Amino acid sequence: MTEASLPLLAISGPVGVGKTAVGNEVGSVLNRRRVAHSFIDIDALAATHPRPPDDRFGARLALLNLRDVWANCAAAGSRNLIVARVLETRRDIEEIRHAVPGAKPVVCQLRASDATLIQRVRARERGSGRAWHETRALELAESLRRTAPADFHVDTDGRSLQDIADEIVGRIVWATSL
Repeated sequence: MTEASLPLLAISGPVGVGKTAVGNEVGSVLNRRRVAHSFIDIDALAATHPRPPDDRFGARLALLNLRDVWANCAAAGSRNLIVARVLETRRDIEEIRHAVPGAKPVVCQLRASDATLIQRVRARERGSGRAWHETRALELAESLRRTAPADFHVDTDGRSLQDIADEIVGRIVWATSL
């Protein structure tokens, strides 16, 4: 496989839609199929404090870390990359492509109803950030519905993680040779 053909699945969507959970489940499906891959939650790569005032969500730090983490994963034998991240613009995708040379991103936009998003955020967020996450989930859901880039959409309401992951895995051409 050439570097220019690295399959990269980018799972996007608003806060609370299940990007990380779905990414983990996609990884489980690929594990069962013995497909070499890595799953990276990009937000986790920016979980640091303080952040520079001009990098509110830690995007630059996350992308620097993504580059290095992916290099290590590829050296260990990974041939497919799955990332979870809110992608609001084409620039967001280009930044990931720049951090992962040779990547061919396919963007899956996860969707859920506003009621489902709020329910999921409330189940996940127990502390002082809960109100912020609820507000951000609804803001992003509206914004992403209108303008976000996506190669395909997957509705998550009332569906199991395995069902969602199976659908997504079936839509991607994965590199299977080592």
